[in-house]
Amino acid sequence: MSGYFTIPTRFRLTPAQREQLNWLLRERDIELDDLITELVTDYLAGQPLPPAAPPVDRHSTIREQLRLRRSQLRMLRAQLHDPHNPPPDWLRAMVAELEEEIARLELELQREE
Repeated sequence: MSGYFTIPTRFRLTPAQREQLNWLLRERDIELDDLITELVTDYLAGQPLPPAAPPVDRHSTIREQLRLRRSQLRMLRAQLHDPHNPPPDWLRAMVAELEEEIARLELELQREE
């Protein structure tokens, strides 16, 4: 079934408990993983749900992204204007992409406000 995952684990049982578990599996004609899944599912059904994740503050997130992009752009622009080392094409392209991304984020921030 989709949504299922495996958790590797180790059980510490006495010889008597192990014998009892093996007997139970034979009696119910199920595999150990099916029994464990059933037990955990039943246990979790009686437990409270975890609290919902706090809402994401989009303004703060966008502002932080803008701050990072602007910082990157300042560092790269210094390399663009070095008179002794002409900038490679990839650097110009990277600066142009950052400028576009900053413009997009500024628009997004304006729409949010």
